Amino acid sequence: MEILREIYERDLGISDRDAGSRRHGKQVWFRRAVRGVIFDSKYRMALLHIDDGNYYKLPGGGIEGEESMEAALAREAMEEIGAPISIHSEIGLVVEYRDEHELVQFSYGYVAEVTGEMTPAQPTNEELASGLKVSWMTLREAIATMERHSPETYVGKFIQERDISFLKTLHQ
Repeated sequence: MEILREIYERDLGISDRDAGSRRHGKQVWFRRAVRGVIFDSKYRMALLHIDDGNYYKLPGGGIEGEESMEAALAREAMEEIGAPISIHSEIGLVVEYRDEHELVQFSYGYVAEVTGEMTPAQPTNEELASGLKVSWMTLREAIATMERHSPETYVGKFIQERDISFLKTLHQ
């Protein structure tokens, strides 16, 4: 999968460290995750808003255990938007260097479509507590929504910047 972007704190105005300098702690965590630009039959895509931190994101999340990327995205789609999906293509990979958390995250982006009847979403307790809300909009509307919005948290800034990278790559 092609690397679309690497996001550093400096890119988000969080610190002035350059890409060549890392804060060295006791350990660095690596996390793999999947993200989906998931379209419905009207060619509207799912965009999630998280009240806690006030940011937007694509459906998706961490890959659990020996789970494949495709299975992880299908599971996350059921949890977050209540939809069975079919993956059509890869978008690319975004790498985030979250120094504050000593985390390097690899997020793999995919294009998918809803393939069956929508059911009520089954968000995790953490997602419920964060105030997750789902909206359906065109790709252009999603990009515009994210571009005019400023997340309030460290994590939200990374998440929204990562996901807008996926959307803009798809929009080209």
